[in-house]
Amino acid sequence: MIRKSIKIKGIVQGVGFRPFVYRLAGELGLAGYVRNTSEGVELEIEGPPRKTVAFLKRLNREKPAASRIDRITVRNVPVRRVQLFIIKESKTARGFTRLSPDIALCPDCRREFYEPRDRRYLYPFINCTNCGPRYSIIENTPYDRLRTAMKKFIMCPECRREFADAGDRRFHAQPDCCSVCGPRFALYTIRGKKIMALDPINKAADLIQRGRIIAVKGIGGFHIACDARNAAAVARLRKFKHRPAKPFAVMTGLKDLHRIATVTAGELEIIAAPVAPVVLLRKKGRSLCSAVAPANPYLGVMLPYAPVHYRLLETVPFLIMTSANVKDEPLIRNDREIRNRLGSIVSHYLTHDRDIENRCDDSVGYVRPDRGFSVIRRARGYAPNPVGLPFSVKPTLAVGPLLKNTFTLAHNDEAYVSPHIGDLDDRMTLEFFREMTARYRRWFRIDPQIIAHDLHPDYLSTRIARSLPGRKVGVQHHCAHVASCMGENRIRGEVIGIAFDGTGYGLDGRIWGGEFFYGGYQGLRRVGHLEYLPLPGGEASIRKPYRIAVGYLCRLFGADAVPGLAPKKEIRAISKMIDAGYNLADTSSVGRLFDCVAGLLGIMPEITYEAEAAINLEYRARAGVSGYYPYEIDGSDELVVRIAGILKGILKDMSKKDTGVISAKFHNTVSCFALDICRRLRKIYDVKRICLSGGVFQNRLLSRLMIRDLTEAGFRVFTHRQLPDNDGCVSYGQTILANAKHGK
Repeated sequence: MIRKSIKIKGIVQGVGFRPFVYRLAGELGLAGYVRNTSEGVELEIEGPPRKTVAFLKRLNREKPAASRIDRITVRNVPVRRVQLFIIKESKTARGFTRLSPDIALCPDCRREFYEPRDRRYLYPFINCTNCGPRYSIIENTPYDRLRTAMKKFIMCPECRREFADAGDRRFHAQPDCCSVCGPRFALYTIRGKKIMALDPINKAADLIQRGRIIAVKGIGGFHIACDARNAAAVARLRKFKHRPAKPFAVMTGLKDLHRIATVTAGELEIIAAPVAPVVLLRKKGRSLCSAVAPANPYLGVMLPYAPVHYRLLETVPFLIMTSANVKDEPLIRNDREIRNRLGSIVSHYLTHDRDIENRCDDSVGYVRPDRGFSVIRRARGYAPNPVGLPFSVKPTLAVGPLLKNTFTLAHNDEAYVSPHIGDLDDRMTLEFFREMTARYRRWFRIDPQIIAHDLHPDYLSTRIARSLPGRKVGVQHHCAHVASCMGENRIRGEVIGIAFDGTGYGLDGRIWGGEFFYGGYQGLRRVGHLEYLPLPGGEASIRKPYRIAVGYLCRLFGADAVPGLAPKKEIRAISKMIDAGYNLADTSSVGRLFDCVAGLLGIMPEITYEAEAAINLEYRARAGVSGYYPYEIDGSDELVVRIAGILKGILKDMSKKDTGVISAKFHNTVSCFALDICRRLRKIYDVKRICLSGGVFQNRLLSRLMIRDLTEAGFRVFTHRQLPDNDGCVSYGQTILANAKHGK
């Protein structure tokens, strides 16, 4: 007989890992125990050597589908001559464990949900060890019912029996409940009056079908829901949300998915996965009203992931399910906030009495044919899974950027990147940031010694960093972008980094966003960029892209070369600003170059959401166009792309070619000058690895062109895999560079 002590780190709590170990030990006739700790799962097994070896082999091979083992430590301990294998009470120790994300309803629970003879028939909180809420209900670790929002619901005898039965799928399922002992739904008017109904979910679905807009409490927060086929309801929602054009996400069932979108095998695999993200799919058919995603070839679609969603879709097969919040504020998670914040938008709210401890938006992304799922917003289903680091780091808090903020808490080789926080220019978002940094520090027991932040002196995130204890390390925005791509791909040594972005504070105090870097973690040096051009009035130009076009043309060719993009009075005023150097912000941003071209073509006089002009420029591009516009590259220390030839070519084409051809040629041109610079840098530095990062790479056409052109030229191209191209990756890159700067 031998006895082994085994410690497991990874996603091993809230995913049925202890019940799995218990059953496996029983099947092999082994004695010992298993328990959760604040570091992971700890167990001891005792029995014949042959059976303990079999146990260790099967442990990794047969583990629960939602679990992930990152590290197993095994050592021999003295034999105790015990006869039983038991599940012990959880233990708090130094260190930290992984927390499971929320998991979409599993097939087994879905079958029970629709089985009239099952005791959980149509029960909207059905779950098991393989699915249900996890992250959104956790108060603290180790993960046990008493440390979750389920602690106030006392299990009935039948649920207790399942919970204690090693052969049951709900053995030690912490959110286990039923209609006798679990949470319940209720429907209220926005004034707080309860609607008396035997089936509040069915009543809510009936209201939606009749054109009402209601709030629906889900797993990680509320959605605002309405019928995606009802043009009047969608128009009212747009008016109330002050969202005239930005697409809404749609929820539908698997059987109806193909009526509204073209779905590839790769996209179907992602959208139907336990993560259940919003996936951008090609539109198809006319089942939805056009106002759901106006002037857009894509539709953001998700499948139901909570039982209540299945019930609503039985009545309304296509639901708009957009985040319940006021513009730029955090997701709403309780009834009081719904009444106070959304009184002018929704008529009713469908709620339940299980608290949401940790709000979490839906994750959003799209599938790249050659590179898998590309996440745009990393939230439900992913958080709080860690992202591995390329080297061990000191305890670090990276506070991230101002916009699309995430923060990262890291130690050793693991980085806990927060879910999407939002834009830190709002009091409520700032409170959300502080709430979640405090929780992450408590959960993962990391007391940061290094505080990494952006270089911009006026960013709220920078001011937050300065107020915290620890060594402050400033990290340039676009260097963080490149480092995040390097870190995700575990790259060692030097690379060419391309950061195409909208806005980032540069080392020279100007706005960067079209940068080429060379180097590694110990230092990324800018070796190329788009030429600096003026933003007249700064932020005002970003809202009105034609002002960017006027400013660029005035600087390069003079006011007389500017076509009628705006009233003559406005053009003269901008020209005077350019000549006097007054109220200008110089930028090298590729994002602003896209805005310039969109403004030049009159595609978007004024944007209503971020990158709207550039997005519409991409969608105009005609397939099969191979031409490009001329440009120049000069400089020795830093290569500089001169764009006068590009704009001249566009002005010339505007009289004889449609915007689809011009857009396609422009996209080709950006890929062309990027390839040109990379070839020159390869000759200088003898490097073939290229990392792409920045919000501009969410442009599918440009990404595809650049990856193709660079690969065909012999480069090895790396892109993000677990984090967004946009600023959602910046805090992770800040963590890496802040530690590399201090010799880790």
